[in-house]
Amino acid sequence: MKWYIPREHGAWAMLIVPYWIGAAISGLHWAHFVFFAGLFAAYFAQAPLLTYIRNPKHKDVWPSFFIYISAGLLLTVPFIINNPALLLIGLAILPLFLLNIYFARTKRERLFINDLIAIIALSSLLLMAYRLTEPALQLEAFFYLFVTVLFFTASVFHVKSLIREKKNQAFHKKSLIYHSLVVAVPLLMQLFFVSAAFLVSLLKTLFVPKKYLRRPMQIGIVEIVNSALFFIIIVGAYYM
Repeated sequence: MKWYIPREHGAWAMLIVPYWIGAAISGLHWAHFVFFAGLFAAYFAQAPLLTYIRNPKHKDVWPSFFIYISAGLLLTVPFIINNPALLLIGLAILPLFLLNIYFARTKRERLFINDLIAIIALSSLLLMAYRLTEPALQLEAFFYLFVTVLFFTASVFHVKSLIREKKNQAFHKKSLIYHSLVVAVPLLMQLFFVSAAFLVSLLKTLFVPKKYLRRPMQIGIVEIVNSALFFIIIVGAYYM
């Protein structure tokens, strides 16, 4: 049997960081770890599914798909039964994942709008982690969701400027403007910790030599480090 594993390692950060921000600001609980394991398994299920959607000749995808999805359901359904609000959040996110599948089927996965949809969908897992242990979604959960979406949008700008749009000077300018705005606007609003979290992304964009960012693996390592620093600053500021 062939094990299909998601190739987009950057998306792993989009899955991990928002969820654990939600868990951290709502108060860590053992349930967060079990539920996350289920979400992680369910996320892995999209690799064989998208492989089949792109090319139906791949008939060997189903064993790994059903193992992943079964593990995901086993670990999440008990919490959903106990807390139906989680199901409502999941249903709200589902159309976004269906749009990602549509773009995959029509071979338009590289579009910026598809990346943005994926960012919003995965970042919304922050709400699930928050609601897992809180009796209701508070305004702070949506605030941190918004900040997380802005962060990963900056990441997409940067990565595309290094690969797909590396010769597109107009795109590079848009990326620099975006990175500058997400630092300046929170600073003007006196949201200093948000500005500091985005400042790392801006400095990375300006000063990390492009010669060290020629391969996807190199780019991925930098983005993982940047995501970790973002998480530390955001969660650290929350508890301070």
